[in-house]
Amino acid sequence: MKKLFLFCVFLLIFILFIFCKKIFIPQYPGMVFIPAGEVIIGSDESFPYEGPKQKVYLKGFFIDKTEVTNKQYKRFIDATGYPAPPHWKNGMYPKGQDDYPVVNVSLEDAQNYAKWAQKRLPTEFEWEKAARGSDGRIFPWGNFWESNAANVSWLISFGKIKAVCSHQQDVSVYGCYDMAGNVREWTISKFDYYPGYLGEKKHFDKELYVVRGGSYRLPKSFCLTYRRDAVPKTTKLPDLGFRCVKDIE
Repeated sequence: MKKLFLFCVFLLIFILFIFCKKIFIPQYPGMVFIPAGEVIIGSDESFPYEGPKQKVYLKGFFIDKTEVTNKQYKRFIDATGYPAPPHWKNGMYPKGQDDYPVVNVSLEDAQNYAKWAQKRLPTEFEWEKAARGSDGRIFPWGNFWESNAANVSWLISFGKIKAVCSHQQDVSVYGCYDMAGNVREWTISKFDYYPGYLGEKKHFDKELYVVRGGSYRLPKSFCLTYRRDAVPKTTKLPDLGFRCVKDIE
């Protein structure tokens, strides 16, 4: 009887340990948690390469609330001696732009920062879930455009970059800012067709990488949560930055 009692106690402790381990979610400064579950990906009412619309299951992960800023990237440069973006002068970003997104960085630059920060870049599906939520919304804040909700341009190539979180309405249900505007963002995903795609496949190129989100240089039609673009990994643009993710350990 005593052995049975001890066994039951041990079993209970073991079950509680496993249960607590599963429900305990650590906190990381500047990051939000995206829970495991399904997300609606793509659209059937857009460009063919942005569909078919479907549900995809993703594991839980953490993602930065904002794009990586100049100030954060400068700490990386100072710690590693890594080359600064080409528009910085003497290894320093423009005065007064501490909280502006770092731009003019290639995919390799973004990956090196992420590795230094003990993080990684998101896949395009992870990015879309963080922006879109689990209900398939068209914009991070909902399904309808709101005037001045995001830092986008009225015409291509017009506009001005701003500090992160300058548009408080440009926030997803999970608390991620500037996923509709300000600067576009790198993902680690190659430009491939989605599962179930039956259209012409010659336009896809696995040498290109997907970038997501709208920017201050693009009109609002580019800031849809399912919009995808693709560029070579060496691309450096004044409206292209990144944010990082972190796996649950």
